[in-house]
Amino acid sequence: MGFFDKIFGHKKAQTNTAKKTPIEPIQATVPKNENVIKLLHLKKYIDSLMVAERYIAKSDLLDDIKQYQSVIDFFSVLKSSGMLEGFCQMNGISMREIQDTTTEFTDMEKLIDQHNEEYISKTMKKEKEYLDNILKAVDSAVSLDDDQRRVVLTDDDYCLVIAGAGAGKTTTVAAKVKYLVDKQGIKPSQILVVSFTNKAVNELKEKIRGALGIECPIATFHSTGNAVIHVNAPEEKLNIVDNSKLYFVIRDYFRGSIMRNESAVNKLIMFFASYFDAPYEGDDFNAFFNNIAKANFSTMRSDLEDFKCKVIDARTKKSVTIQNEVLRSHQEVLES
Repeated sequence: MGFFDKIFGHKKAQTNTAKKTPIEPIQATVPKNENVIKLLHLKKYIDSLMVAERYIAKSDLLDDIKQYQSVIDFFSVLKSSGMLEGFCQMNGISMREIQDTTTEFTDMEKLIDQHNEEYISKTMKKEKEYLDNILKAVDSAVSLDDDQRRVVLTDDDYCLVIAGAGAGKTTTVAAKVKYLVDKQGIKPSQILVVSFTNKAVNELKEKIRGALGIECPIATFHSTGNAVIHVNAPEEKLNIVDNSKLYFVIRDYFRGSIMRNESAVNKLIMFFASYFDAPYEGDDFNAFFNNIAKANFSTMRSDLEDFKCKVIDARTKKSVTIQNEVLRSHQEVLES
């Protein structure tokens, strides 16, 4: 069987040469090409997505759609080589069906976005009463606006909500958790709510666990990370460092390491001096850093532009670079 016979799934008709009488043609069923079968499966899959009564997350499609890429490439080669029409005739499939399916495959993300937009609009109307009362147990006066309702109904891999303080982000998170449990059948133990501060966590616990009665894990990022480390390395004894502890950790590091290294101290002083109007004099480091803390943060760079080029040694009046290289002339400074 030749190359084109393999592509088109075509076999030559067998004839009986022993007899001269004509033989009635046999209407044999030609098996469809493997790529045709896969294309029809792809078309059926896309059609099922477009009529699905649910929000479609892009992650649901990645693995399923990728397996059809070779099929789309196969038909693209046939089309570019001018063999697509003959292939369709041999395998009982229309060129229009191939074209529509390949176009839908290419525009899959756009089609999914359109489907999800229609789903949210329809669900906001269908579930209006539910969404109106979703947080009545928290506060009878609370009513989600349209943007908050869209966040609740969105079920994509990532959903970024940007809003100012007091705009209702915490309220929206509480409503989202309730929706996942009530309408999506998610177990509370499978929902993790994290926030930056203990204050926000306590507020979320009050609304979600207290008012709504949903016992899902709620914690700060730090305690969540600590829990993950503990599960994977139970022998590690770690503590979450608050701001007061962090101050002493940094202080002890400076005293035990930096302050014993004269070169490091000089570089550190030069670094601070380049940003703050706080020249260091004397041996009292506490006074020096206290002076920096009270400074007005005006920079030497903004006051002395040529500081970038040179530093004048007050005692010898010689020009030196930031690296303390003594230069013979002002021209050498400019060229350095």
